Amino acid sequence: MISLNPTQLRRFSVAVASAVAAFSSIAAAQPVKLPDDQAKQVEEAMEVAKQIGPWENQIPLIEDAADNIFQQQGWNSPEDQFARTVMRDVGRIPPWDPVARQDAFLNAVQSRWSLSHDQRSQLDTTVQREAMMMTLKHFKDVLPVMVDITRARASNQPFTPEQVQQWVTRLRPLIDESGQAIQRVTQQLDRTMSDDQRKQMQADLAAFNRRHNDVTKLVQKWQSGQWTPMDWGLQNDPVHAPVMARYVQRDTNRDALVAQAQLKQGIDEKRFSTDETEWDKYVRQFCQTYQCDESQINQAAGILKNSKTEAINYRNSRKAEIAKTQQQLSSASNPSAQKNYQADLDRLLRPINDIFERMKKRLTMEVLTTRQREQFGSPIAASGSSATSGQR
Repeated sequence: MISLNPTQLRRFSVAVASAVAAFSSIAAAQPVKLPDDQAKQVEEAMEVAKQIGPWENQIPLIEDAADNIFQQQGWNSPEDQFARTVMRDVGRIPPWDPVARQDAFLNAVQSRWSLSHDQRSQLDTTVQREAMMMTLKHFKDVLPVMVDITRARASNQPFTPEQVQQWVTRLRPLIDESGQAIQRVTQQLDRTMSDDQRKQMQADLAAFNRRHNDVTKLVQKWQSGQWTPMDWGLQNDPVHAPVMARYVQRDTNRDALVAQAQLKQGIDEKRFSTDETEWDKYVRQFCQTYQCDESQINQAAGILKNSKTEAINYRNSRKAEIAKTQQQLSSASNPSAQKNYQADLDRLLRPINDIFERMKKRLTMEVLTTRQREQFGSPIAASGSSATSGQR
């Protein structure tokens, strides 16, 4: 057996602990005994990690990836943005300086939750204990993954779906258990908090739980072999650029086939009328149906952007009311109640339908030429029997 001192253990456990649980420091009072093969892997990874270069060179890539993930997942609440800021502050400190990382995390949380000196000390102790327990419990699974990731980055090799599938399968128990660790830590702190402190902490915990649930769903997808660099925010990573080009080409080919099939069926306007997330598809089909040139496509894109912004702003202004009505509709147990709730929902969504109708009119009158309208027919003529008829 080879003795692994606390500093060595911290270097490898802190990255996983911070990524999964946002608690990034491991403090062991005594050296930890590791089997020879694991200790050898640690030493190997340490040597390989040196080839990656200075930590400050990695920071731009890490921050860009994290920003992409937060944007793609829609993690944009004030609580999400606080978590992102903490990640950024902690991430700029090298993983081999866990004490500084821990201080950065605790400083942010102490300020955010207005913790006293005693509360901060309690949080510090509890975090260290939980992180150490999880590290020791999952070390044999975490270590090979970290070695593989380090080796791939050091050799400038892009990650593959097969690698990610293996990694997340090994890390799944740690990911699942991290949520429980957060609960244990905060439950102890909760007993010492005032109402105002507790309110802020609970809001941040709710956001964490939403992010954790989103990650769990992604992990399930990755375990089935469905992964792309974009899932980890790596679309701007030079190492993954060739891979991304292949994925883009694949998606382009797939979208073309789907578009061709949809064109044969015509444009189903009713399906798009109150769902602004589908309007990109509608405009793409519109431009393909009417054989728009590049200038017309760009003009249509501008109209689409303005229309979607207007629709999103309206939906956000009535978000709670729409969500409540949708919930009432889905839980209604008799046809009469369902009809009433559907009428309420149609009323709430009618302004979005109106925006869609205006967008269609602008596309037809501002983008298409007279020749195109005569050759292919005007989509406005069918609007009264499709999207609007079901809304009014």
